[in-house]
Amino acid sequence: MLPTMARIQEFLKRNRPAVVLMGVVLVLTAIPALDTFLILGDPLPPIAPTFTDETFNYARVQPIVEGYLTGGHPYFFEHRNDFPLVIFAGAWINALPQLAGLSFNTALILNFIIWSLLFAACAYWLFLELKNPPWIAVFGTVLLYIQSYAHVWRPINLQPVYPFYFLFYISLARLIREQSRRNIMILGFATGAMFYLQSYMWQTFVITLGVLFVYALIKKNWPLLKAALFSSLIGGVIGLPVPLYALWLSHTSPYFWESVGRLGLVNTHLPMAEVIYSGGWVGVMLALLAVLYWRGRTLRKDTELILLGSFVSISGLGLWIMQGSNLITGKLLETGEHIRPLIMLWLLFSTISIGVCLWRRRAQISRGLQTLSVVAIMLLTGVGVYYTYDYFSPFLTSRIDTEGWKTQQLYAKPFVWLQSAEKNPVVVWSDPHDYLATNLPIFTRHFTLYTFFGLLELVPEGEIRERYLVSQYFNNPSLTDLKSDSEASLYLGRHDFPHQAKTLERGAKICRLLFFWDKNKDCGTIPTPQSLLGDMFFSDLENKFQTDIRPNIKAYLKKYHVSYILKDKVLNPKYHPEVLGAVLVYSDDRHEIWRL
Repeated sequence: MLPTMARIQEFLKRNRPAVVLMGVVLVLTAIPALDTFLILGDPLPPIAPTFTDETFNYARVQPIVEGYLTGGHPYFFEHRNDFPLVIFAGAWINALPQLAGLSFNTALILNFIIWSLLFAACAYWLFLELKNPPWIAVFGTVLLYIQSYAHVWRPINLQPVYPFYFLFYISLARLIREQSRRNIMILGFATGAMFYLQSYMWQTFVITLGVLFVYALIKKNWPLLKAALFSSLIGGVIGLPVPLYALWLSHTSPYFWESVGRLGLVNTHLPMAEVIYSGGWVGVMLALLAVLYWRGRTLRKDTELILLGSFVSISGLGLWIMQGSNLITGKLLETGEHIRPLIMLWLLFSTISIGVCLWRRRAQISRGLQTLSVVAIMLLTGVGVYYTYDYFSPFLTSRIDTEGWKTQQLYAKPFVWLQSAEKNPVVVWSDPHDYLATNLPIFTRHFTLYTFFGLLELVPEGEIRERYLVSQYFNNPSLTDLKSDSEASLYLGRHDFPHQAKTLERGAKICRLLFFWDKNKDCGTIPTPQSLLGDMFFSDLENKFQTDIRPNIKAYLKKYHVSYILKDKVLNPKYHPEVLGAVLVYSDDRHEIWRL
């Protein structure tokens, strides 16, 4: 016993920074439970409250838990066995605790803790790989974790991605330093694994390897060029089934491209402004490194600084090029917004690592370069701190929608009744303006008639609009209602609302900026989503609702297998299910359930 205790003590002493880091991160994982306790009085309430829009990610896990192994459609009964529009291996990974028998809430917390610790371990490893002192690595990792908190909390998407994100950069840094077989294999594996986890990231990795290849070619570093090529081949072979799946689906599904359009696809070579707003900080870092290289004569011979600068430049360019990739491809899919969090992570670990490296070499740097370096590092640090606060702020109690959280807890009783009354999945109609429709597929085995998140899956465009109109039977929307931003955003995909209009708006503004001197230059008017679709589009919707759906509502309810109407008595006073022959089977202070 004593020798064992001595070995444990020796291990803890030798790895004290890492142990402290894991303890700090473990404590930080309690923040959602603490917030929930402070607001609801229960750290684990029946309905997990939402901090951002994570319910969409929660719902993607549930079809797998319920036995729909393709991932299917989490919201619409008729598509429950369909193939997914996008492969997210994280859905299967996150489902494992529930498949093992844990409840949704317990699995949510367990996944969060496990992936938080993996995040910390890999980020800490990256800091050490970039030659930072252990305690600086601890500090930097905690900053990275706080900045990424909302995404680590959110399952499926970035939660399981982060460890592979850091592993890629660890192996990239090691490969630049040493082109060993082991480093080649790890870099290839990290690249290939990302194909199954997140599409934006695997594309970023591929571009980064391309930048590495070009760098090695320019430097005539043939071992590095060969290593980059082999890593790319390994990653490509591992990940090849994913693009092949997308290619197959695009040829077999007649509504693949319209479904991708609802995710936000716009055919344009004009990048989003994010390429400047967030990507521009990559440019600032690269400019600092360029000045240090060209003006710091002694620094050019510093092998370690050159290796670090090469890593930061290659990895930063990979992210920045990916963010503006539609400039070449002509395909914009909210790329700027999705790459921004990854750039902000890169900015933090790059700024800290460059800052530490320059501090160690301060005696070799001229006074002018010292001043420039301090100003640049402070500026980049300030940007990193700002985004850290911005991303973490949804977990501050002052920013939480207290009343919304309390309302969510009222869903528990009708959900429990539905679970008990119906052992097989059924379709429940509730107002898509209400979070009831969004939460139903998460906390029950049942499906909803319509919710906004349903349009983000592989479904025909016509069906999306028809489902929405059917769900509005009691609300009886007018033409003005259908054209309003609040309504249009419920049934129009991200292409129509707002990206196509925003793309044309950017083009008009750039035109006006370039031709400010020419008052006669016609740069076009700034459109709205509604104006691009045209009045006839909305008139047709209203006509379909009034002349087809309203008179034949029972046929449409049968078409979509609707068995129940779930009414919120406060939010849905216009709902009178009895006029459809529905029978009241459940009632509490807030909700009613009617069987059709």
